[in-house]
Amino acid sequence: MVDYSVWDHIEVSDDEDETHPNIDTASLFRWRHQARVERMEQFQKEKEELDKGCRECKRKIAECQKKMKELELAEPERGKGELEKLQAEAQQLKNEEKSWENKLEELRKKEKNMPWNVDTLSKDGFSKVGLVFPEIP
Repeated sequence: MVDYSVWDHIEVSDDEDETHPNIDTASLFRWRHQARVERMEQFQKEKEELDKGCRECKRKIAECQKKMKELELAEPERGKGELEKLQAEAQQLKNEEKSWENKLEELRKKEKNMPWNVDTLSKDGFSKVGLVFPEIP
């Protein structure tokens, strides 16, 4: 069975209703396009910030686990206080990581539900623009 529901929410300027005669249609379309582009840029910026935060959190967890292993190997008896402190920090970082992952999942759902438009309907699979061919002697 083919799911055609993805085609239900498409923003195409040609589908707009007739505008009032006092409104400049070209200006209205430019304004709507600019608003759509700004929304897409804001969404992309939010996505990059979440990705960066998630990567940073994973890096901190790796550092904390590395410190715990070094402490266990170096001083198994004397470093128990520090080890417990690192374990608590690692647990806190794992909870933070889950929070980042939940935010990323919400963003993916939001992205999936966003309406399609001229800019997102298709992507170039192959483009000859900018290719440089060697000269034939």
